[in-house]
Amino acid sequence: MSISATQIETDRLVTAEQEREFFKENGYLPPFTLYEPEVTAALWKEVRIPLLFKKKRAVYRDSKMNIDRHLDVKILSDIVSHPEIVRRVQTLLGPNILCWRSEWFPKYPGDIATGWHQTESFATFEGDSKLVPTQPHEGSWELTVWFAFSEAKRETACLKVVPKTHRTWYYDEKKQVSFNPDTIMKGTGAGFYGYDWEPLKIDPNWQVDESQALHFEMEPGQVVMFTSRLLHASEPNITKDRPRMGLAMRYVPTDVRVYPFHNGQWTMFGETFPLDNYAAMLVGGQDTFGHNKITLPLTK
Repeated sequence: MSISATQIETDRLVTAEQEREFFKENGYLPPFTLYEPEVTAALWKEVRIPLLFKKKRAVYRDSKMNIDRHLDVKILSDIVSHPEIVRRVQTLLGPNILCWRSEWFPKYPGDIATGWHQTESFATFEGDSKLVPTQPHEGSWELTVWFAFSEAKRETACLKVVPKTHRTWYYDEKKQVSFNPDTIMKGTGAGFYGYDWEPLKIDPNWQVDESQALHFEMEPGQVVMFTSRLLHASEPNITKDRPRMGLAMRYVPTDVRVYPFHNGQWTMFGETFPLDNYAAMLVGGQDTFGHNKITLPLTK
């Protein structure tokens, strides 16, 4: 089933309490418009040059992945800290909020499917939790906000989820999986940028009920929010000339310790990311815990 920002329950979620109840039940908030498509196109045109060529201020300047560029590119900092995003994140997670990561998820014409997966502490890729809450939380304590920099349709591999699956673990994120982009396709025909989630299944015989999946078809400038515990994936980009460019932004309350076990670096997608210049961005409220190195949204 496809779902768009003009079709769904957004118009019914008019209060914070309705948003909280919908999210608690379903594990996501429906797409909403942050910027109009023409504004988003202009932002993308402006942001591409610093992403590709101006990495002097980047936290991971030697990385090919462009992770956490909201820390040095103001347009991305503005999106991460946009009031319409922050307000909804605060509704779901509380008043004091960190953006602990942003990362790009491009899907170019001919790219393969991204397999179904779940995560919460983002431990999967090296075995140690990247996020550790220090206070009790009722329900979800992390959020992913997926921003469409380009059109995301079913044929270009829009995000898909299975509602209500955030209540059950189908994958064990604490198991380690190996990065092996050359052999990933030999099993299911779908991977995760060089990782295979199939060995993480708690029940090896369990299969996702694809008939229950929602496909979030989005225009440039639209946003969808979900807990990463919710089963999510995407299909192949079957077009010849329409890339899909998504920006995932990750949020946690300020009591959560970020990268607490990583001894100054972490690894993913075959790369090593040193934490010397890293900081979590405080986008809402205050940090009274002092667990993490903190920065603020860019002003210029």
